[in-house]
Amino acid sequence: MSRKIAKKLSKEQKSILIALLIGDGTISSNYVFKLSHSTHQREFLEWKINLLNTLGIKNNGIKEYVSKTGYNEGKQVLYSQMSINPTIKALRRTVYIPKKTLSRKLLNWLTPLGLAIWYMDDGHINVNTSSQRSSIQHTIKIATCVDENTANMILQYFKEVWSITFRLFKEGKNTFSIASSSEADCENFIKLIKPYIIPSLLYKIRKNFTKEEFIQMQLDGLEVRDIIF
Repeated sequence: MSRKIAKKLSKEQKSILIALLIGDGTISSNYVFKLSHSTHQREFLEWKINLLNTLGIKNNGIKEYVSKTGYNEGKQVLYSQMSINPTIKALRRTVYIPKKTLSRKLLNWLTPLGLAIWYMDDGHINVNTSSQRSSIQHTIKIATCVDENTANMILQYFKEVWSITFRLFKEGKNTFSIASSSEADCENFIKLIKPYIIPSLLYKIRKNFTKEEFIQMQLDGLEVRDIIF
């Protein structure tokens, strides 16, 4: 019997897999690439699966289970798994050393769509409406949760590739995440990712209001185009 030769993934396919992995995706030691979300993020998982299907990346659709451990214990979890391919195996071997580790080589694969996936997974926007300020201040934050050297590498990546300046902030002991350095940097980042932000996550690029207020406006059927960047 002749051996079936795996079809080589395109650069676009690899870029999306890397973006999904940098965000909330995981690859187990037996090469299962899994995307998991809570039930209130069903639209986001459906969007990811549609993207995979459009690119011809095989997956098993949306499945669900009740979590028995951790933060989501007792809650329903939605997930999807991708069919094993050589790229997924290579990513597992090079990214998990032993835990998931970001590198400049990995980041260089990201497109604006990839950045949007990463931000929708791990990012949020702080909207400061303090009366002590003459105008509303906005800060993009991405929960990278990495060591200081890796965080500085990510800052350098954004500066050199996208001309956007981020700064570090401490999340915990020896753990750092990143935040936009100015209003202009925040706006420039949002310009890159805005075309890909799904409706249920538009609150992540809002100009005003709290997350809860913005979502309630959407539920009430109000037009929100004027209050996003």
